[in-house]
Amino acid sequence: MRLLFALLALFCLLSSAASMASEQTVIAVIVANDQATKAISLPELKLIYWRKKDYWANGKRMHPVNLPAENPLRMQFSKKILGSLPSTQIDYWNGLYFHGKSPPHVVNSEEAVIRFVAETNGAVGYIEACNLDTRVQAIAWVAENGDVLNKAPDYRCAP
Repeated sequence: MRLLFALLALFCLLSSAASMASEQTVIAVIVANDQATKAISLPELKLIYWRKKDYWANGKRMHPVNLPAENPLRMQFSKKILGSLPSTQIDYWNGLYFHGKSPPHVVNSEEAVIRFVAETNGAVGYIEACNLDTRVQAIAWVAENGDVLNKAPDYRCAP
């Protein structure tokens, strides 16, 4: 009986791990089509989203945009790029608030991210790579393993 219970527990654990792995998606970091920046590094992306870098090389003010804190893509982005979940970043942002720094703007959907980035001068955001369209351009890709790449990795989109 113990062996059956142990096997059942192991199966549940493996199923859960497989499910979590399948939830990881390729993320496209996006800017407007007229943005001069064509690539971005992991350290620079961190600085932008921690609001420690405020201007692009051409002098345009940066406007990073986030999805809501509970959004799975935001959690994945925060974990892989910033090294923490949105819920653990509250103290950081509260501390910066008194120095005149606000966290990145938050919009409700990936479609809203695309629109914000396409219409806001200097904006940068992220979406699931499968949702990328011609209104914006990708300047980096966050692979399923967390690597930040300057060209699209292999990935599959659901039909």
